[in-house]
Amino acid sequence: MEAARKTGASFPEGLSELREEARRGLSLPQGEPVVASGHQPLPVHPGILLRQLFLAALPQDVARVWISVDSDAPGAISFPVPLRRRGYTHHELVLLRNPNRLVLAARPAPGQKALARAWELMEARLSTLKNQGILRRAEEAWKRLPPPEGPWPGWWEEAKGRLAGLAGVRVIQVSELAASQAFKDFVSLLLCKKEGFLSAYGKAVRLCGLPSLSPGELPFWRLEGGKRGPARAPGEAQLPRALTLTFFLRAVVCDFFLHGAGGAGYEPGVDLLFREVFGMEPPPWGWLSGTFLLPEPSGERRLPGRAYPFFLHDLLEVREALSGPLSAL
Repeated sequence: MEAARKTGASFPEGLSELREEARRGLSLPQGEPVVASGHQPLPVHPGILLRQLFLAALPQDVARVWISVDSDAPGAISFPVPLRRRGYTHHELVLLRNPNRLVLAARPAPGQKALARAWELMEARLSTLKNQGILRRAEEAWKRLPPPEGPWPGWWEEAKGRLAGLAGVRVIQVSELAASQAFKDFVSLLLCKKEGFLSAYGKAVRLCGLPSLSPGELPFWRLEGGKRGPARAPGEAQLPRALTLTFFLRAVVCDFFLHGAGGAGYEPGVDLLFREVFGMEPPPWGWLSGTFLLPEPSGERRLPGRAYPFFLHDLLEVREALSGPLSAL
């Protein structure tokens, strides 16, 4: 964690002040390193959960922050459930449908009726497996879910923390970040350099293989009725897109950002933004994935794949499999 304690980055005037303002506004410590990671608030497999376990295992003098990307807008909140017919297959169990593509922050937690129906479907499928320990774990997890109240992201993050035994990690929603004065000031700072910033952003998305902006668009989302649309004016820049989210996090919120394997492909583009927009060497970042550290299936003892949500796996077995990277702390 020395990279987090001494980033080696020299932030220019204005951005350095913005970092101090952001930490005050978000109640983050000024004198301690801040390490952040994140993911969409969705049922995830244990390889993704590793990053949150990693944060929880960091020393107490490091501020640990999990960014819950509630600005995403998937068509449904679902997860695969294994079942056995002649061989193993899976069924995609849908907890919440989202045909209008509302951002997750605008979706409520599922009601008790929806949770009860989801359990019926899950029980029927898990009952086909020879390893009934999977069914028992799922039933125990379902009984430990918190009351379904409030928006989906807050409810799910509380449920995940309860089920996975996470502690000591501050959860911050992207919607909370986007409402902060620090984010608004960051947007203003970038748009003061509009032509140079948009030129650099175009290079960055090409480097990362992300879609280019259409003429007149800004690299932010506007939000109307819970739905995202491209921002075209500074006053419409209400939510960050993928690159502008991690650009904001690394420039303003944290000293070290930890990606998963998928998001790691964004960061060469963000590094380019630091160099071309602020004329500075970027602060450090890293990536960590535990997917291929998980044990292979062994007969009927384990799940026949790694993509199933963490609460179907034996978490003691998962923690043992992931103990190598965690013990390095």
